[in-house]
Amino acid sequence: MGAILFLLILALLKDHGHGAPQKDIDECSNNSLICGDNSACFNTVGSYYCECLTGFKDFAGATRQCLDIDECAENQHICGEWDICLNQVGSYQCKCPTGFSNYNYRRPHCVDINECMANPQICEDHSICLNTIGSYYCECLPGFTLQPTNIATGQCLDINVCNTEGVCGKGGICHNLNGSYWCLCPAGFTNFGNNQTKCVELNCDQYETQPGQTLPGFYSFVSLLRNNCLVLSNSTLPGTSRQLLTANVLLTLLVNTTDVLHLGVQSNGEVTKLLRTIEMSIRLIAPLLTENVTRIETNHTKAEIMVRRDKNPPEGPVSLTNENTQLDTTWETAVGDYQNYPGFAFVVLLSYKNLDTLKDSFSHQSQQLMSSAVTVSVSNSNTTNLPQPVNLTFNHLQSSDVDPTCVYWSDENGPGEWSGQGCTSVMSNSTHTVCSCNHLSTFALLKGIHQKKESGQLSVVMWVGISVALAFVVLSLIMSLWCRNFSRKRRGGHRLQQDIQLYSK
Repeated sequence: MGAILFLLILALLKDHGHGAPQKDIDECSNNSLICGDNSACFNTVGSYYCECLTGFKDFAGATRQCLDIDECAENQHICGEWDICLNQVGSYQCKCPTGFSNYNYRRPHCVDINECMANPQICEDHSICLNTIGSYYCECLPGFTLQPTNIATGQCLDINVCNTEGVCGKGGICHNLNGSYWCLCPAGFTNFGNNQTKCVELNCDQYETQPGQTLPGFYSFVSLLRNNCLVLSNSTLPGTSRQLLTANVLLTLLVNTTDVLHLGVQSNGEVTKLLRTIEMSIRLIAPLLTENVTRIETNHTKAEIMVRRDKNPPEGPVSLTNENTQLDTTWETAVGDYQNYPGFAFVVLLSYKNLDTLKDSFSHQSQQLMSSAVTVSVSNSNTTNLPQPVNLTFNHLQSSDVDPTCVYWSDENGPGEWSGQGCTSVMSNSTHTVCSCNHLSTFALLKGIHQKKESGQLSVVMWVGISVALAFVVLSLIMSLWCRNFSRKRRGGHRLQQDIQLYSK
């Protein structure tokens, strides 16, 4: 009984000494300003702590002062490629600039607006709209110029091309149109059917022929050329024939007529006449061609013609190739005089398969060609001394180790012959030879021309040497005989003098 009472007394003493149970104080709720701006208060048992909100960072530490994070500065790729990043307090915003649209609102991403498609009428008449990234611009059509005060709308005004001196060439009359112009050529001049090229003078007299004065079969063709020339030059033709044949028809007739003529050509004079007529015909046909490149092939003739029609003279390399020959030249060579550029330029390569044997008028011996003969012609009329040589790569008709000679057909010293003047061999092997020539004509590879000339020179030198040697032999014999005769006379006179002295004694 006494023990139980003792325990009760101890329990009462314990409770009295410690008091009632204690509760935790929520500092965050009791003091809303206990943490700084842009931070959150978190209570703990017997304490609390402050933490910066998203988009902020603890700057001062002890004071729990939270400052805004500039997401745009810390991460330059936080928005898309074309987006504009705008920093906000505790966050950021991606915004599309002018000329872009946002196609994904959950995750901003800007794409270019094609103003030209969105508004087809955004540019005014005589101009076209060209889209750019984030914008656009208006460009005037050829023949118009943009008004500086109306760049955004593309207001274009007509350019009076006729105010430009010489735009229609010599004697040409310029007529201005809205955004264009056309040239009227006087009689004796033509722009070959292209009314925006310069007028050039035509000489139709070169196509004047009479039966018996030209190659057989070429009379009717040359007559057609003259007819076309007169129509182009606005001349009055007698009779009713005023039809202008197309360039393709004339080119086909030229190649077919040349094909037939090859078989009947025998003399050098006929070859010269044929080649002259071909080159003369090409200069009338090529400017009339409408395609940039024209090719035609028959049994014995191949033709490839390249034509450029530009406001400014074309520049750069140009190459024409067929299975037998490759021509490498430049547009600068084809144009020639830039001051008188007519608005077009052409380069022509004609290859003949059956001009393989011709007589040289010097030796009257048959010479064999090691390649096909080719005619090279350009719009430049002055091709006797080119500022830049043309290169011709010939395929040998037969594989041969003999070094061929680069030659051209020359009619300067007679009816015509192969000449190597102005042409050199750049490279040669058993199958190909590259020739470089400083003029234009008809070219080929000739077998044996060097050997013949060298042997002729050797014969001359040999005969001169023999003649000199014989002259020295004859002179030696004469001197020998004279000396012997003189010696005998001296010995004979001395002996006679001795005999007289002995006799007197």
